[in-house]
Amino acid sequence: MTNKRDKLNKDSGRGTPVKKTRKNLANATQTPPLAGASSSVPEEATEVAQGLRKTNHGVIFQLKLLMLFLIRGIRAGHAFRLGTEMEDIGGKFDDIIFQYEVDDGGKRQVNRYLQAKHKQDESTKITAGQLFNETEGDFSLLKYFSSYCGILSRGDDIQDCIICTNIGFNSENLLKKGIQLITVNTDDGMFKFRRHPVARYKIEIDPGHAFWGKLRQVNVEEPATKLKRNATDNEINSFFDKLVFVVNTPNEVHLGNLLTEEVGEYYKLNKADFQSDFILRNMLDWFKLKKSEFLTSKQGQEILHQGEQKLTSLRMTSVSINYQTKLQEAIEFNAVAIDEMTEKLKTLLDSPNKIERIRTAFPKRTAVKVSAALKTLEKFKRDDSYLMSSSKGLKTTSASDKDAFKLEHQLLVVVCKDGHAEHDSYYENLIGDNQTQLKNKKVIILCHDGVGTRDDLKFTQLSNNCMEKLLDKEVSFQGTVQTVRDLIGNGNQEEVIDDNSMEELLVGKKVVNIPLHDFVPAFDEELYIERKIILPFDDTFFDELVAETDCTRDELLGKLKVTVKNNIEWFVDGREKEELWHKINKIFEKRRQSTDSAWLDNRIPEKDLTPLEEWENRVVVVSDVAGTGKSTMLSNYYRKTRNEKPDDWIIKMDLVDHIGALRQFNPDEVDQQVEAIKFFITNIPNVRESPFAQSLLRHKLQTGDGIVVMLDGFDEIDIQCQDKCISLIKAIRLTNLNALYITTRPHLNGKLQDSLFQLAYTLRDFSQEDQINYLSGYWKKQLKVDADAEVRSIATSIVERLSKSLKGNERSFIGIPLQCHIVADCFESQVYDIIQNGCNLEALLKDLDSNLNLDTLYERLFKKKREIYRQEKAKVQQVNNHILHNSLEDHMECLEIYLRDLAVKTIVSDQTHIDCLLGKSNESAATIEQRHKKREEGSVCFGLLTLNRKGEFQFLHSTYAEYLMANYLYGGFRLDEDLRNKLLDEKPTRELIGSEILVGLQYQGVQLFIDFMLQEMVNHEKWHVIRRVGTDQNFNFPSRFTDFTNELYSVCIQKRSANALMVAVERYHANLFEILCTFADLTLEKYQILQLIKLLFRHVDSGMQFKPAKRNLLAFFWERKLDGFQRLLGWHDGKHADYTSLIAKAIYVYAPYLSIQDPQSEKDLKMQKEFFSQLLEFMLQNRSTVEKYITRWPKQYRSLFDDWYLVLTSFLRYEYYNSLLEPLVRLVLQTTSDSALVLIVNVAFHNHKDDFEQAKVEKLSSVLIEMERTDVLAQLPREMLVLAPEAFNFVYKYHQLCDRKKWLPEKESDVMTQLNTMAFQGETTAVQDILRKVSKDLNSDTPETRKMAKDIVHYMTCRCGTNPYTLTYRAAVCGQEEMFRVMLQFVKEVLPDDELQTALISKNGFLHGAFWDAKASGKIETLQSIMKAVRETMGPESQLNLVKSRRLGIVSVSSMNFIQDALSLIDYQRQSSLSMRLIINALAKAMTENSPDGYKYFNDLIFHEERNISTLKYLDAQHLSGLMSVEGCKNWMKRLLEAAMKVPEDSISSLQDDLLSKFNNEELQCFLTAITSNIDQPSRSISVWAKLIHSSCKGNATYSPDVKQMFNYISKKLGKRTIVKLILSDNGSTVEWVALRGYTEILDVMLAALPPADQEQLRQRLANNAHQKMFEEFLSKVPIGWDRPQSYSNAVEVIRYCLKNGSKEQLSKFANSATFVYEIQEKKFSIWNTFNDTIFTNQIGFDRDIQVKAPSFFVLFFGKGFGSPGR
Repeated sequence: MTNKRDKLNKDSGRGTPVKKTRKNLANATQTPPLAGASSSVPEEATEVAQGLRKTNHGVIFQLKLLMLFLIRGIRAGHAFRLGTEMEDIGGKFDDIIFQYEVDDGGKRQVNRYLQAKHKQDESTKITAGQLFNETEGDFSLLKYFSSYCGILSRGDDIQDCIICTNIGFNSENLLKKGIQLITVNTDDGMFKFRRHPVARYKIEIDPGHAFWGKLRQVNVEEPATKLKRNATDNEINSFFDKLVFVVNTPNEVHLGNLLTEEVGEYYKLNKADFQSDFILRNMLDWFKLKKSEFLTSKQGQEILHQGEQKLTSLRMTSVSINYQTKLQEAIEFNAVAIDEMTEKLKTLLDSPNKIERIRTAFPKRTAVKVSAALKTLEKFKRDDSYLMSSSKGLKTTSASDKDAFKLEHQLLVVVCKDGHAEHDSYYENLIGDNQTQLKNKKVIILCHDGVGTRDDLKFTQLSNNCMEKLLDKEVSFQGTVQTVRDLIGNGNQEEVIDDNSMEELLVGKKVVNIPLHDFVPAFDEELYIERKIILPFDDTFFDELVAETDCTRDELLGKLKVTVKNNIEWFVDGREKEELWHKINKIFEKRRQSTDSAWLDNRIPEKDLTPLEEWENRVVVVSDVAGTGKSTMLSNYYRKTRNEKPDDWIIKMDLVDHIGALRQFNPDEVDQQVEAIKFFITNIPNVRESPFAQSLLRHKLQTGDGIVVMLDGFDEIDIQCQDKCISLIKAIRLTNLNALYITTRPHLNGKLQDSLFQLAYTLRDFSQEDQINYLSGYWKKQLKVDADAEVRSIATSIVERLSKSLKGNERSFIGIPLQCHIVADCFESQVYDIIQNGCNLEALLKDLDSNLNLDTLYERLFKKKREIYRQEKAKVQQVNNHILHNSLEDHMECLEIYLRDLAVKTIVSDQTHIDCLLGKSNESAATIEQRHKKREEGSVCFGLLTLNRKGEFQFLHSTYAEYLMANYLYGGFRLDEDLRNKLLDEKPTRELIGSEILVGLQYQGVQLFIDFMLQEMVNHEKWHVIRRVGTDQNFNFPSRFTDFTNELYSVCIQKRSANALMVAVERYHANLFEILCTFADLTLEKYQILQLIKLLFRHVDSGMQFKPAKRNLLAFFWERKLDGFQRLLGWHDGKHADYTSLIAKAIYVYAPYLSIQDPQSEKDLKMQKEFFSQLLEFMLQNRSTVEKYITRWPKQYRSLFDDWYLVLTSFLRYEYYNSLLEPLVRLVLQTTSDSALVLIVNVAFHNHKDDFEQAKVEKLSSVLIEMERTDVLAQLPREMLVLAPEAFNFVYKYHQLCDRKKWLPEKESDVMTQLNTMAFQGETTAVQDILRKVSKDLNSDTPETRKMAKDIVHYMTCRCGTNPYTLTYRAAVCGQEEMFRVMLQFVKEVLPDDELQTALISKNGFLHGAFWDAKASGKIETLQSIMKAVRETMGPESQLNLVKSRRLGIVSVSSMNFIQDALSLIDYQRQSSLSMRLIINALAKAMTENSPDGYKYFNDLIFHEERNISTLKYLDAQHLSGLMSVEGCKNWMKRLLEAAMKVPEDSISSLQDDLLSKFNNEELQCFLTAITSNIDQPSRSISVWAKLIHSSCKGNATYSPDVKQMFNYISKKLGKRTIVKLILSDNGSTVEWVALRGYTEILDVMLAALPPADQEQLRQRLANNAHQKMFEEFLSKVPIGWDRPQSYSNAVEVIRYCLKNGSKEQLSKFANSATFVYEIQEKKFSIWNTFNDTIFTNQIGFDRDIQVKAPSFFVLFFGKGFGSPGR
């Protein structure tokens, strides 16, 4: 018989299919030969088993029978040996050899031999032929008899020899063949199957049967002699007796099921699939041994015991699998991550160490990676090949379960849930000490600590599916639900989702919560009114900065840029930046000191400062006084940004709430950026608890991906915190946040601005319309009445009344939003009474008139809140008696004390100062806390407090605290002993108030309220008594006031610092000034007072260099305290020269800038006039000091009273000041020089012509005449004197007397005297007679007579000597029209034509001065009179020559022929469009009226110089039509456009709608025909339209508004299609040109004017042609040459277009072309290299934003190594 073991082992090495390999059979037993085995087996293993079953089913049947004998032998209690495949023992009965001991009086070994035959086709039957088969058949009796004889010969005790098969006999066939079946009825436990009866037979064959003969022929070997013989009949009978056929057994599958049940019974389990499989595999391992060995019963029992252990192992495996499955539900890794872990595991598994560690921050996540990696290793492919357990689960495992690991698993992976592992000895105990058996066992620990292999958790390691799940995870971000993907945007996902963030997203709630970052005060959106923001810069700033520096404009643009929204972008740093900043500050210091506030009109809507995506590191400093709504504006920005950009992170912090954190902030850290990020992470609630929030915040700060920081209340933190805050801002700006807002009050402006190098924005107060809207909106909402119109009417009345009754700066009282709100709150009940109960509105308005200021407003508010609270409290208690009343009042008093104390603690930061003001309490902390808690509860109901983010109470607005503290301090000053508190009774408190609170910047709000409160004291009768009798020695001035004053004086003298008196002046606190001055008068000596007030004059000297600040010493007296100036002069006793000098300086510097306006009352008029009278008198009395002061200054600073022109203007403007003209003129003349007065008058006249009407000029002239200073009068502007004929005549006579004898002999002089006399007397006929005689004398035969006549002609036609006037000039300006014509006729007759024209236009000619002076003075009637007389007398040509005599004189300031000096420039700049309109139309009328050819000459005037066309917009339509009528509309339009094309920078501007609006439809159509026509140029033909656009863009690219206006007007009159025809008149070439050169504003205007279809077509065309155009333009403008430096400003525009419009493919091609390397003279260059070097080296005005907007483009370029964007 072939040995099955050898056969199967041989098959296993063939490399052929697995169907017959015993080795593969063993491997495949995971899908057991036992039916119903474990379902955990892989599908591929099941397929292998099925293949094996088809080929080796007999072996499997044999194996299961072996298992059956093993189990039943053990259960029967036999001591046995079980063998198989031992042919030398069992022969053909070697499938099972079962030897067991029987004790039946003596122990003996009984043997059972079995041969198994399994058939797949169970329908087959055993036949006689098979039994009688002589060729080794499965059932051949001959071969079995031979084996039996061999067994018998050994003398074995044979129980039976069994042929076991799953098929039965063919009984009929056997019977026919002489074979009889004998049923065996004895019990055999081995073949007893429940639910499957088995038949056992013996066979009987008659000895006479022929088969016996064959049996007898079988050779039998004698054991002793080894000789062979034939079998005997006894041996044959014995064979048939021992041979048993066990037929119809269960097939191998069914047998497997039965065995599983059997095993289950043994182990007492309902299901024992796994145990059965385990036993079978052990049997198979024994079966496969190359050398057959018996399996003893003891060994069998060990197998069953191991099965029991296997059960435990299975349980542990199941727990391990479940644990891994649970971990895998949360996360999944990609193949790359798994491969990386596999390599790490290989190293660890190959290590000799039994204990290995993988160091990981997240053991559970690494466990998933380890689990996946183990499955890639052959040894651990099965789930049960290793164990994975949490450290906690391992500790709770039973000892027997732990022992199972020692036997079953080679690897244990321990996941330390808390990250910390046990000592190695703990894990060594799990392995055991049997090194032989357990030499390959290993424990891998996943934990935080250790020095082993490290594993990091990264987002990129996740599988795609897991990544998507995490990115789709919902996050509640600042109130909106978004996904992680939305929040990260285009950012680096791996950077944002770091390991900690990933863990939070994996294990966190369904929705991760990142709540609102901080306490954001609520505000009523419904009532919110958006404001205007006042920008610090205006259009002229940059020009001023260019003038202030030594840079050109382009050089300056290379150092800084001011954005449209007025943010400074710096391109320099260090000292250069500081120097530039100093110059910027210098410019704004001049502006702030100037009376010209035009620069403050540069405003933008509040919404324009809302953070934009393109903002980068923008700092917005918002500075304004208390109550202007800075915090509310930030809250509005916060709300809007959060709604419009929900994925932006807006951090709004109230700095007061973070004082502790600011103090801990360390700006000295090496990495300030990290420290700043740490600050925000730590101090934003909920962020510090959320790793994802931290990571997201860090990412947004580092990338600028939507991060805005708002810091509120810089002025409310102490100095140390302010410095830390500035350091924090600088540090956080090292990140890439979009914008940072910070609010402050003005006194800390400089600190922030100088630190951040940015100027602050201010908020425009509520306009009257805003005030009305707010008041009416508030009342409608609160009162809930259906009377919108009536409510608005009441609001309008209140606002209008306040605007009239309040003075000066007080008019903006309710323009401050908080104060407007308080007004609405305070008067709510009165408004309700007016609407519902018909109360009188006028009573409310009178109340406002008489008693409304800041103090009374807040007093009303607190009174209202107090009354509401009292009423509510009384309602609750519902008892009305005096005890309750007293209790309630006590309660109210306690609340007010609490509020007062809280106010002091809110405003004062120093605890020692707080204790000084409030006193130290001796009560226990618990008692104080309990009382405070009780008071807090009531104070909240009071309506003034709110909770901050820390749960602490704070005032709704800081001004509430300032008011309460001021009220507390005011109590110390009260005159009434019953009302005053004791604050001023203690020296420390007095010193604190006098040296700190009344001086410090942080107490400005408190100072303001105190000043208002002191009004009550100043108006008190007791105070008037004190002032009257205070100097009486018997008067007892309160000691607290004298002590306060002496200590104030002492501190001031010792510290040499600002004192309360000085601060009161600087901050315009008139009542405080009054109190302190009176205290000083009644306490100090005069010299002490002078010492005290000297500091008031400390800024006076700077006024010589800069215009003084609007708030100054003199302005304070003028605006707030008129009688204070008298007091100031009263301290002057003439003994202290330095004090005299100080006052004189102050008057000299500050007086010109006093705002002189119409007085409100007769009393005010008298006081104001007295003020100036005293001022001028003091200056005159001390004129030597004044003169000395002026001449002391270096020449460049000597302004010589030039700013006093403002005073002169005011004195002329207001009649009640006219009487002060004389002392003013005398002061100037007596302290300086004639030229100083002349300069003052010149400047005053040219800046304020409207104030120099005839009467005023006459008044000023009469002052000079009375002073006998005609010489000064004669030096005054001619244009001014033209307005006052009487004064002019006086000056004319003066010049005549001075010059007459110098220029004419006596006889000629007599004639001129006679001529002048007649002219002055208006004797036209006499003048005409004299001139006729002179004309006749020109032809005299007498030389002397002819000479005398020529001299007189010369005198008449030319200015002579120093006299600027001719007699003709005088006649013209004095309105002597007939006489003027006589003189013109005379000149025309006596002069040849060429000499006449020369004399006419010469600056020394007889008429030129009169004409232009009349024009300059705006005296239209004189101008027209001259023009008309010249035309009618001399002809239209002469008239035209006169007007053309100064080119561009009627049009532009650029003509230096017209504007000869600065005064003329001022004159032009201030000339209004109305004046220009009057002048140009006056000229038109004078040239065309009653003149057939007038418009011909007028056309010649207009087109004489192309710039003159800009005056056409001022011309009336009838004159325009007249101009066109001369040449025809078509020719005139052509001429107009030709002129426009010659003025590049003004070509479009001169044609916009002011001119076009005057054209009728026909004329406008004619204009369009002309503008779309072509003009020929040397290189190509181009349309007029294109030429105009080209010229405008090259001259100034900001003419888009003019183009838009032109489009609007044309489309309005001729329809939109007309505009389309215009824009596309050259097939869109002009649009393409504009786009190509980057003139985006004009391009946008053009595209907007087109219909959508045309827009799209044009855009497509641009896109299609873009690459070629870009390429050609760029290459044509940038030469390749290292030796040809040139400007590339034009190429910059091409680059800009490339970046904005080029596709990726186009840019790539462009980049390749531009970066192609050329070699010239052994040097390598590219076009881009040349361009880039020049751009950054020469600092051409390249748009730096380009680098940000199109990084991909620069990557293409710089990636090739040509240049760097940072150069």
